[in-house]
Amino acid sequence: MALSLRAAGAAGRRLFALSARPVRTTAPNRPTLMRGLRLIGVSLVALYAAAIGIGVLVDTLPQSSPVIGLLAVAQTLPIVLVIYRPIAAWWLSLIAALPYLILLGSSTELVTDDALWPWSAAGIVAHLFVGLVVAYQVPPPVYLAQWLITGAVAVAAEVIFFRRAQVNNGLVLSGFYAVGLAGLAIARWLRDVRRELQHQVGLTEQERLQRTTLEERARIARELHDVVAHHMSVIAVQAEAAPYRVSGLDPAAAESFASIRRNALAALTEMRHVLGMLRSDQDDADRYAPQPTLADLNQLFDNCRSAGLILKTGVRGDVRGLSEQVELIAYRVIQEALSNVIRHAPGADVEVDLEYGPAELNVRVSNSPSPAAAGQPSPVAGVGHGLTGMRERAAVLGARLRAGRRDDGWYEVTMSLDLAKG
Repeated sequence: MALSLRAAGAAGRRLFALSARPVRTTAPNRPTLMRGLRLIGVSLVALYAAAIGIGVLVDTLPQSSPVIGLLAVAQTLPIVLVIYRPIAAWWLSLIAALPYLILLGSSTELVTDDALWPWSAAGIVAHLFVGLVVAYQVPPPVYLAQWLITGAVAVAAEVIFFRRAQVNNGLVLSGFYAVGLAGLAIARWLRDVRRELQHQVGLTEQERLQRTTLEERARIARELHDVVAHHMSVIAVQAEAAPYRVSGLDPAAAESFASIRRNALAALTEMRHVLGMLRSDQDDADRYAPQPTLADLNQLFDNCRSAGLILKTGVRGDVRGLSEQVELIAYRVIQEALSNVIRHAPGADVEVDLEYGPAELNVRVSNSPSPAAAGQPSPVAGVGHGLTGMRERAAVLGARLRAGRRDDGWYEVTMSLDLAKG
C-alpha cells in the first residue's frame, strides 16, 4: 500500500513537472545538424496545424481576425515547445484549446451543425502530436492520466454546454489518442526487450572472456609448473647430494647446502600452491590458505642471514594479530625488498623496522650501498618486476609505498598500511 502511494505521488509530481526537460534517447553529443532538423520538423507540423486551424476558426467563430490568429498561434505553439519542455507543452496544448471551446459553446449566433466541437482542427493535431511525444518519455501512469484528463475535458464541455447541436468529437480524439498510446506502449516494450537482449549478449560476452581467461591461466600454470618445478627440483637434489659427492666438506658448507635444499623445497611447495590457485575457479575458504603472516618473519630473516645477508631487525608498538590480507601484503613487501637486496646489493647492511601503530602498520626496509657491487652491473640477468609488484600489493589496501635513495646513500622502501581498510 505504501509502495503504491509513493508511486502515485511520483506520477503526480511528474505530471505537473512543468520545467522538466525531454528524456535523452540518444547520445548526449547529438550533432547540431540533427537538432536543427528536429526543430525544422516540428515547425513544419506546427505550420500545417496553424494553416488548417485558421481556416476552420474563420468559418466557425465570429471573432475578429487578430483574435483568431492569436488563438491559432496559441494552439500550435506547444508543437514546437514539446522538444524543450514536454510536460509544459502538453498542459499548454490543453489550455490553448479551452478558448475555442468556451467561445463556441457560449456563442449565441448560429453555428453550422458540422462545426468541430469541442476541439478545433488545430487543437486536435497539436494535442495529439504533443501527447504522443510526451507519452514516449514518461511512465505509463503519467500518460494514462493525461489521456483521462483529455477525455474529461470533452465530457465537461458536453455537460456545461449541453444545448450544442454539434456532435462531440472528444470521443474521436480520445480514440485516436488511445490507439497512439497502444502503439507507443508496444514500441517501448520492443525497445526494452532489445535493450535486455543487448544486456544479455554483453553478459554472455563477459562470461566468454572470463572462461577464456581461466583457460589461459590454466595454461600458464602448466607452463610455469613444467619450467620452474623441473629446475627447482634439480637444485634441491643437487644441494642434497653435494655433501656426499664432495669429501671433507666443512660443517658451514654442509649447512649452506642444506639451507639451499630447504629453500628450494619451500619454493616448490609455495609455487605449487599458487599454481593450484591459478588452475582453480572455485572460491572456497581454503583456496588462499595457508599463507605466510608476520609471525613467519623470523624464518624469513633466518633464511636471508643464511644467504649471507647482514640483517638487523626491529619491532615496535603493540604487536597483535591483524587481518590476513594486511599481514600477507606486509610479509610479501618485506620478502621482495630483501630479495632485491640479495640480488642487487650483495654485502650491504640491511635494516628491517616494523611498527604497529594504533591505526597503521608501518614497514621500512633499508640497505646501505653494496661494497661488492659498487660500479658493477647486477649479477641477475633481466629486468625484474619487484617494485611494480610491491606497489600493486600496496594499492590493494590503498597503502602508501615509497622506494628510493636517502640523502645518506642508503636505499629505502617504506610502506604505511591503513589497518581500518584491511
